Amino acid sequence: MINTQEVIAVYSGGVLKPFNKLNLVEGQKVEIEIKEIKEKKNISLRGLWKAIRIKDKDIDAAKQIWGKGIEKQIKFLEED
Repeated sequence: MINTQEVIAVYSGGVLKPFNKLNLVEGQKVEIEIKEIKEKKNISLRGLWKAIRIKDKDIDAAKQIWGKGIEKQIKFLEED
């Protein structure tokens, strides 16, 4: 029986250390394919809209649209 597992591990002190327990028998030989995991960067949107001026009437329109959406959701949930 061929058992394939995808495992994430860290290389430390010359040894691959898996994050989860492996379903292997002591002494079992396995084939390993190594694929580097690229770290994801967190991107902040803070300051993105810094130079943009939003008019009060546009904010009010957005609040009305938001409010209508919330009302629809409440009605839907109350139907149950």
